Amino acid sequence: MKPDPASPQVHWQRELRCPAQLGQLPALHDLVRAACRQARASGEAAHDLLLMAEEACVNVMHHAYPDRDDGMLLLRVRVTPRGIELVLQDQGVAFDPLAQPAAAVTADVEHRAIGGLGVHLIRQMADRLDYRRDPQLGNVLVIEKHLPQAG
Repeated sequence: MKPDPASPQVHWQRELRCPAQLGQLPALHDLVRAACRQARASGEAAHDLLLMAEEACVNVMHHAYPDRDDGMLLLRVRVTPRGIELVLQDQGVAFDPLAQPAAAVTADVEHRAIGGLGVHLIRQMADRLDYRRDPQLGNVLVIEKHLPQAG
């Protein structure tokens, strides 16, 4: 696939459009691993990117399409001069993870609300996060991890 003309600084880009189902996780992981190899990301950075991609994708798989099982998601992975960018799109229920309250990670387990830890992990590991609800694309979440030797 050619780089997105709107992002002339993209060195490498691939995407996968697939059903929003847990069985698709291995293919989504493979896509992120390919970008990490392309960017020569460290083991730690690759781990963080895989975890962030998985958490974001699983959130879509579990929550975006509550009344149907034919929902789709798209994961676009880009290697840029700064690092690796994950762009996740779905046509599901509007959900802005950046507007969610911070997880109560210091509270006792029995006093914590269920959920929210995936968003918390993404917030902690990402160098840049952006969310928008696009009329045509639906939910668009951008997660960026900076790498010292990207490209």
